[in-house]
Amino acid sequence: MSQTSSSTIVILFLFVSLVLSTPPEDPIKCSSPNNTTCTITNSYGIFPDRAECKASRVVYPATEQELVSMVAELAKNKSKAKVATRYSHSIPKLVCPEGQNGVLISTKYLNKILKVDVNARTITMESGVTLKQLINEASKFGLVLPYTPYWWGLTIGGLIGTGAHGSTLFGKGSSVHDYVLDLRIVVPSSNPQDGFAKVLSLDQQNEDLNAAKVSLGVLGVISQ
Repeated sequence: MSQTSSSTIVILFLFVSLVLSTPPEDPIKCSSPNNTTCTITNSYGIFPDRAECKASRVVYPATEQELVSMVAELAKNKSKAKVATRYSHSIPKLVCPEGQNGVLISTKYLNKILKVDVNARTITMESGVTLKQLINEASKFGLVLPYTPYWWGLTIGGLIGTGAHGSTLFGKGSSVHDYVLDLRIVVPSSNPQDGFAKVLSLDQQNEDLNAAKVSLGVLGVISQ
């Protein structure tokens, strides 16, 4: 009597595909080359009410001095304005400035790392720097941000202003604004002697720092 033994060989093929991620489109679209008659959405492509958010124009300061000049012009003319970040990640319509009568101030070009102090473990940057830029720059010096939100496309000014957070088991807390030591914010002024705008430099000794950090953009425009 003979026995026949059989075995089955299963070969697993692993398919590996390269996924290329691309950033969202620019959330601001203008119908004229001089950045007037504009609409803004968010990185999701639509706001919850599915209605367009319109603005009369958008301005793109590239330096703090340009930002001061633009805020001064808006304050002098009593124009309504809101700050728009590079990818406009907010779900609610916090960015809508008041339809055709409002102006958007974009921090798209306020995107420079200004100083890295390895000994103090601090980095000074403009408010339009993205989380990805900050993490990459910090890593060059052996530094790391303790807690961060999950998406690298957020700007530092935007995530601070909206109280964005990660998670934590110890330390100050899980919100990025907990680690902000100093902040410069451009605020409007009704006083012509101030030139209709001024820069406030706030540190940990100034009780207004906490209000300026998580202000939803209603107190001014964070520059650094």
